[in-house]
Amino acid sequence: MTEPEGKYFDLFCDMSAPKERWYLNGPRGPNGELLHDALTCGRRYEGGAPVICPVDEPGPALELTMTEELVPILNERVAAIFSAYMGKDAQLVHARALGAGGVLWAVNVLASPDCIDEAGCAKVERWTVADGRPDLVGSYRNIEGLRINPVRAGGHAIFRPRGWDIAVIVAAPLAEALQKAGVRCQLKPVA
Repeated sequence: MTEPEGKYFDLFCDMSAPKERWYLNGPRGPNGELLHDALTCGRRYEGGAPVICPVDEPGPALELTMTEELVPILNERVAAIFSAYMGKDAQLVHARALGAGGVLWAVNVLASPDCIDEAGCAKVERWTVADGRPDLVGSYRNIEGLRINPVRAGGHAIFRPRGWDIAVIVAAPLAEALQKAGVRCQLKPVA
């Protein structure tokens, strides 16, 4: 068995020109209902579609946008790139932005490997009893300088690290395809 290449990147939308882009919320169900963690918990989404993304701040649409709930929303061109690499690691769910035309796709990341390299991270904090949140004791509270252990990442093309679902991590081949296609996004190395 060969070890994975090991290059992984934290994916986020392009924030370099904040006045020149839209900001999306949600997604919500097709009737406006809250989906809670339905698109961030690592399980297939079986609800209705299209899921709806309210536009919090109008502006030009980005090809790849992270909603406030950290769900990637893609246009058709970028969805085709993701489809070529993601395999069973993610699910594309038909989406639409309120007041905007065009076909969009929400990325429901399914892979969630236990791969955070705690020793390599700049700072890791866990919830304690003293924090007054017994439901969260032992889980991650804060991670700075996130680092991924490439071997434990298991060769996934896209994933959310187990216990830290606010990060969407992509492997080098997908990251390189996005860059080659000129997709505006941020790719911060984490491995």
